[in-house]
Amino acid sequence: MTAVHQYQSDDQFIGEHLQGTSRTFALAIPLLAIERRQQIGLSYLLFRVADSIEDAPEGDSLLKKQLLNRLKNYFSRHDGSQPEESASEFTSSDRKSSGHTDLTTPALACFGGLWSAESPTGRLLLEFPRLLSIFDKQPPNVSQVIGNALTSTITGMIRFIDASRDFPNQIQIQTVNDLRLYCYAVAGIVGELLTDIFIIHHPAGLVDHQELRTLSVGFGEFLQLINILKDAGRDAMNGRVFIPVEVSRETIYELAMSGQSDALMYIRLLEKNDFPRDIIFYCRFLYLLAEGSLRKLREGGTGSKLTRDEVIRLLSVVQSESCVLPIPDSSVSGSSGIKLNAGHAGLGEHRGPHLPVPDVSPVRPVETHIVPQ
Repeated sequence: MTAVHQYQSDDQFIGEHLQGTSRTFALAIPLLAIERRQQIGLSYLLFRVADSIEDAPEGDSLLKKQLLNRLKNYFSRHDGSQPEESASEFTSSDRKSSGHTDLTTPALACFGGLWSAESPTGRLLLEFPRLLSIFDKQPPNVSQVIGNALTSTITGMIRFIDASRDFPNQIQIQTVNDLRLYCYAVAGIVGELLTDIFIIHHPAGLVDHQELRTLSVGFGEFLQLINILKDAGRDAMNGRVFIPVEVSRETIYELAMSGQSDALMYIRLLEKNDFPRDIIFYCRFLYLLAEGSLRKLREGGTGSKLTRDEVIRLLSVVQSESCVLPIPDSSVSGSSGIKLNAGHAGLGEHRGPHLPVPDVSPVRPVETHIVPQ
């Protein structure tokens, strides 16, 4: 921990690293009430650590898999399936002598040198022990849903690294079905996690918990597809090809619009169940950002982005409560059609590596009592 960071509160620490790694979430997460802000900000940064391993332009697949497995082994102890292990035990001498990669030692501070220590991502990885310390302070029901989601996402990342091993790129998506599987692994699961955290803070929403989780997968797919379309050129330069070669961008736009309908219905269901305003504002802001970005991409092509001023204007609209979202058309929703083991209509036979097909996670009982820290 740096000399500056040891005097920061946990909330200040999370806020600083959100600013460094995602300006979008640095704007979105402060919309949340303080009791939710830390839990969701921490979740984002922990997922960012896993994503930074998978995303790293340097480093071979073997190293990435080793590091991801190390993370998975740690967080699987907090998903309710194994006895818990504290951050201090994570660096205990018996682990250091066992031959396992210890992700918290200075020698591997940037996770095997995948990122420069001077980059925002490198600085986040340097502070990984502090993230674990904050994670260990969370109420047990919160740490359990975060641990379960991280374990599932990391498992998906490893599958995609394995599935691309016979291709020149580090990740090479072959079909629309595989693209949807990838979106579920890195974004749909996050939607389920956020929904579970929202339910913990608003137990009255339990009546629609399963439907919210199902819609959250489409919401996450919507956000992830926008990122993929926006960053396609840069990703390809770094050996990460997410849009299948023989699939048109128009097909990806149509898929994103299906997720957009799910996102709208998700927000409407939050409103119907009287979720706290800060949760609704947070989701509205993410929706408006993705909607605006999709419009920009259709007009200007790959790399087109909202300007900083446009983002700030959207934030002001949400904060002023003048945001009016369209009524979702359930007839075009992707939620009822999310079948991750089915190919996109009209795209022919599955080609390339066959990936294990995870089902959309069934709803798990969520303990809604907030355990004091």
